[in-house]
Amino acid sequence: MSAAASSGGSISGRAPRAAGGEENDEGQLERKGEGQLVPAKQNNRIQATGQLGNLGGALSSGYRKLGMLVEHLETRIQEAQSDKTGDPVQISAEWVLKEIDRFAQGLGKWLKVAGDDKSEILRHTMISRPMTEHKTMVEFGAFVGYTSCRMGRQVEIAYANGYEDGSILFEDSRLQGAPRITTFEIDPIHACIARHVTDISRLSHITEVWIGQVKDLIPRLGEEFGELNINMVFMDQRGTTFHEDLSQLEELYLMFPGCRLVADNTLKPGSPVYNWHCWYSPSYETTNYSLHEFLESSIEDWQCVCDWLGPTQEGPKPMPWEEWEECE
Repeated sequence: MSAAASSGGSISGRAPRAAGGEENDEGQLERKGEGQLVPAKQNNRIQATGQLGNLGGALSSGYRKLGMLVEHLETRIQEAQSDKTGDPVQISAEWVLKEIDRFAQGLGKWLKVAGDDKSEILRHTMISRPMTEHKTMVEFGAFVGYTSCRMGRQVEIAYANGYEDGSILFEDSRLQGAPRITTFEIDPIHACIARHVTDISRLSHITEVWIGQVKDLIPRLGEEFGELNINMVFMDQRGTTFHEDLSQLEELYLMFPGCRLVADNTLKPGSPVYNWHCWYSPSYETTNYSLHEFLESSIEDWQCVCDWLGPTQEGPKPMPWEEWEECE
């Protein structure tokens, strides 16, 4: 039996009639009671639009907002490339970051990224990490690719400066054979946008986006890069899982001694267990920075920056609630 017949289509190969209408000789759909002819392609678009309209309110609204960001970037790229009056605009990572900031200050006031003072802490963390000793830097929570774009550009600058002054040999940058920035994202729509931002920033040779939950992707780091492969981690996922993901990194021996961890939003929404563990564990040197939320000068937030010193001989300290249980 042919594919058309098995799927309910006619043997002649023509598509089945849609409910509520009839086809004319030109393959157009005539809606009953309206006397209006709608081309088949346009009718397909109408049906697709109706399906998108069935999405939940919050889900649909969130994706529409992200679509506004993509539309803004694409429009600005077309305007920059079609402008013949001044010098041609080079689409670069700095240009993309500036446009995302511009969007967040206008239509996208809902867009919360690690900008302003938070980006300065991240930049200092990047320049303090050696570029060629270890294989990758990791971000948990890509969102729209803003932070991974900033991290990738910083790596690119470090390599360019290293080639120029001779501190980095060309061969050294090829020893690892892996992207320098690996970012995780659970939402496939967010991941697609992050990859698109990475592409237009021209950083695809440095940054790679993996789709999935952090707890499921952490073992993949060991499989692809081996033990002691991470020298920097940026955590921007759900704060209540920071300590669980950190524990997994420790158990799999993925962090090289001296690995720096930067955790965002540790005050709001908050990550109390993670803060407690990093502050009291002898395996970490920890500093908490009090900052303003991005574009919100009245809202205080913290960034927890700590250096992994390596595993200690003594066992991990019990969690506070475990001590309380012993007392009872």
